[in-house]
Amino acid sequence: MTTTREATPARRRPWTQRPLWQIGLASALVAAAASVAVYVAARAAGVPMELTEVFENEFARMPVRNMAFAALLEGGAAGTVLALACRRWSGRPRVSFVALATIGLIASFALPVISDASTATKVVLSISHVVVAIIIVPPLTLALPSRSTGQRQEELVAGSDRGGRFIGWLRGRRARAGR
Repeated sequence: MTTTREATPARRRPWTQRPLWQIGLASALVAAAASVAVYVAARAAGVPMELTEVFENEFARMPVRNMAFAALLEGGAAGTVLALACRRWSGRPRVSFVALATIGLIASFALPVISDASTATKVVLSISHVVVAIIIVPPLTLALPSRSTGQRQEELVAGSDRGGRFIGWLRGRRARAGR
């Protein structure tokens, strides 16, 4: 009797096969919930979470919805657009995205640090930025290819712009010359 050995199925991540915007939206929603949890925990611990409003001299408590909107819009939307741009124009989208996201995270610390809030509020805001980045960046990174098969590179090879037409012409000339 002959038996066939079935190959063990490869470990799959079906969520990385989804469109990038869906992964960005899902991770942004989770990040928004986590950001609100950080805010609630900070308030429970006695952190004032007060900032001065723009063009105001009085401190006011920061609304909890600001934490959620910041995670959704600045973290989720900006992160997804950045991932889409890296996939489109970068030769190594994962590396480019992680590098740019890290730079963005470091730059995001500027606002809490230069604000006139208490030190505790500054620390909580900075922690919330890190929490949002930890939740949003990894899924978007895993959904990107490690090497680009980007449309831009295909356009260059196909010759859809000046540089590409030249490359296509040069390849055709080499092929006709037998090289």
